[in-house]
Amino acid sequence: MQFKSFEPGIEVRGDCIAAFVDGFRQYPTVATKYLSKHNLLKKEPGKAPELDRAGWYQLDHWLAAFKGITDDVGINSVFSVGKSLPKNAVFPPHVKDIHTAIQSINVAYHMNHRKGGVVMFDPETGAMLTGIGSYSYEQKGERTIVCVCENPYPCDLDRGLVSSMAARFEVFAKTVHDEKAPCRKQGAESCTFIVTW
Repeated sequence: MQFKSFEPGIEVRGDCIAAFVDGFRQYPTVATKYLSKHNLLKKEPGKAPELDRAGWYQLDHWLAAFKGITDDVGINSVFSVGKSLPKNAVFPPHVKDIHTAIQSINVAYHMNHRKGGVVMFDPETGAMLTGIGSYSYEQKGERTIVCVCENPYPCDLDRGLVSSMAARFEVFAKTVHDEKAPCRKQGAESCTFIVTW
């Protein structure tokens, strides 16, 4: 289900929230409005509110900002934010082709969230904490990848994210929502995307 955290107390890295700002490059005041409304900007007396890229923010607040944008501005804006995520989020260094790009989404997703003050993926041990869902990778044939996105984020955000990661390594990659699979827009816990090139 979109916009509802799986567990309380999860935090998201400020770098990810920067994707929100990047997704509204042409209309930065729109991003500022929703980030301010949902306590996602640092406010100091005498200064304009700003995003602390190195800070950590409540996931529930960020999901509320996405809900507001989806309801008030539309899904295309949320898709644009998803496309901006790979430019702003922390990703593992081994990403070198479309396969490792899609596989890395789950690790990067956990690297950019923390639970109880602990980052949810430890690159030294490979340990991954649960509580935020996941992104799966399955190769189907030579030029097809299936990615199941089970998380509290909007379907259209993940469509943008998966599209952007695929296109980074295969310029002609096409990402479509599997209409036969469940969808978070209809209350399901996941959405499935098919990547072909």
